[in-house]
Amino acid sequence: MQYLAIYGKTVLAKGSLEHIIKEVKALERDIEAMVFEVETCRRVEFSWHGDSQNVLENALKGTGKVNKPGRPKLGVKAKEVTLLPRHWEWLATQKGGASATLRRLVDEALSNASTEDIICTKQQQLDKFMMAFLGDEAGYEEASRALYRNSKVGFEAAITSWPLEIKEFVLDKFNLIADLHNGANPHE
Repeated sequence: MQYLAIYGKTVLAKGSLEHIIKEVKALERDIEAMVFEVETCRRVEFSWHGDSQNVLENALKGTGKVNKPGRPKLGVKAKEVTLLPRHWEWLATQKGGASATLRRLVDEALSNASTEDIICTKQQQLDKFMMAFLGDEAGYEEASRALYRNSKVGFEAAITSWPLEIKEFVLDKFNLIADLHNGANPHE
């Protein structure tokens, strides 16, 4: 998996989690960069305190990728689900119980997502990424509107003043979404 480390509006490093942590920690000043997964634009949060190895261990704990003995931590979170009695009755009869059945149903829905659903998800991911540190930047609101309208001309015009590496990253993401609008296979 690839990551971006961004501080202010500057891309400090791109690559594996280990690579970006080493790159950022090698800088002379004490920086706490924002880290994003390149594929999903999802922010990965962890503490930058300590040396590179401590920071990497901390980051891996947060991503669920630590290899330690015993049963792996799956990142399971308990949250409330509100269903009608007939739904609970049906879930109770399913193999593995309610939680396993709900996980199976969600996985099936994710793997069978329509192109429109995938476009919507990718637009929201990119918009959330832009909002994280460009929300106050000139052109953000116009870029956000152009993203949801699939207006490449409007998007490019809105991001003109943004830092080059950020501009290239968001434009690449926009183009992938535009390809989906134009009939590209979303499951490739």
